[in-house]
Amino acid sequence: MLKSLRFGMMGFVLMCLAGSLSAQSGPRSYVMFGLGMQFDLAQLGGTITKDGLDSRNPQLNAAGTPTGSLQKAIYSENTLISLKRTTGGAVGAKTNGAMVGGNVNVGYEKEGVFGVPSLFWRVNVNYTTKIMGGDTSSTVMGYKWLDQEWQYTAWTVPTYLGIKLYNAANDTAVYIGAGVNYFQGWWGVSGTINNPGLQTFAPGLLGPGGSLLGDAPNPGIHKENVRFGASGFGLNWLVGAQTKITDKGHLFFELETILSAGMGVGGVQSIGGASALAPWVAYPVVIGGQTYRVGYKLEI
Repeated sequence: MLKSLRFGMMGFVLMCLAGSLSAQSGPRSYVMFGLGMQFDLAQLGGTITKDGLDSRNPQLNAAGTPTGSLQKAIYSENTLISLKRTTGGAVGAKTNGAMVGGNVNVGYEKEGVFGVPSLFWRVNVNYTTKIMGGDTSSTVMGYKWLDQEWQYTAWTVPTYLGIKLYNAANDTAVYIGAGVNYFQGWWGVSGTINNPGLQTFAPGLLGPGGSLLGDAPNPGIHKENVRFGASGFGLNWLVGAQTKITDKGHLFFELETILSAGMGVGGVQSIGGASALAPWVAYPVVIGGQTYRVGYKLEI
């Protein structure tokens, strides 16, 4: 009885092993397409929501004497929200938070690198652009005096060498990979801070020397549109999982991290912007970040 049971168990194990081996179809090649989202583009969320950007010019009191503080070149959203609450809505604020990007991904992947079935290499092209956030405006008694809009666009070409571990049925796998990328991208900010309009609207109350918005830039910033771009090479890594959903199709989910940045120089286009900052301004351009992605791999 025990001998028969042992033979039965051995037979079951051999059957499972044979089934597992028969499911192994060998290294595969894929073309892939994915869509994803990236949060806090260019890592400007802090500037947009809570920090703003100081002007190089001093804030003045009603007598024209420096107060010891600086004027603003960019207003943060929390400052405008605070003014809205303090004034009972007389100063309005429309805020949308940090920029959020949409990501489109295409690529090619090959398993069996160096003759090792679990190793793979991959190359992708990513395009990311802002789809929401990064838009701030403010009014005083319905009069729009501030409009700030942020933009972002980037291309990255990441390459990977990684390891992929399949289940016994060879239809689901988890994987990790790392490599290098080429990047090219830019971010920009455009808009108007109408300080002369504030002074005309409520002389002595709003704008320089006034009790409200005394840190508004003087001269005002009119239709500014400055961009900062960078390109170069960086590092990247990813973790993901895929599962077979058709005869040759695989659904995948992954988290990709791009570590790329450079220094950009932008030409200021308004007199007020040049006065507040400089005719030419240098600022970091962070292309990297984390992208949450879902997509489809097709065996070829």
